[in-house]
Amino acid sequence: HIRDPKARMQAVWSYCKSKMTCEPDEPKDENDGGDQDEPKKGHGGCGAQQPLIRKEGLKLFVQYKRGKDEDEDAKSLQPDKRLFPPHEVYTALKKISDSDLHLLGLSVDYARPEWMILTVLPVPPPP
Repeated sequence: HIRDPKARMQAVWSYCKSKMTCEPDEPKDENDGGDQDEPKKGHGGCGAQQPLIRKEGLKLFVQYKRGKDEDEDAKSLQPDKRLFPPHEVYTALKKISDSDLHLLGLSVDYARPEWMILTVLPVPPPP
C-alpha cells in the first residue's frame, strides 16, 4: 500500500497501461482438496477487451484491436475505431466507485473524475 496519492496513481498507471484484457477470475475446483487453507480472493474481472483511447484534436476515439482468430479478411489488420462522445465518457467516469477512487489515489471529496468534465458553462449576462 502506497500512502502518497500521486505515487499510488503512478504505480497503478504503470501496472495497468500494458493490460488490454480485464482478466476473469479462475473458476474454483470443488475437488481440489489439498489447498483449503486460504482461498484466493478474485477481483471480479469480466473478460472484456480493453480499448485504446486516442485523442485527435478535441475528440476522443476508442480503438479495439481485433484478434488474429477473428475475420481473416484484410480488414482485420485495421483496428475498429469509433468516436467516444463526451456523454459516454461522463457516464463511464460516474461509475467509478469510491473505493476504487481511493485505490487510484483520488480524493472522493475533492477530485471525483466526473467533476473534471464541464456539464454547465456559465455565461454572464450581456452588458
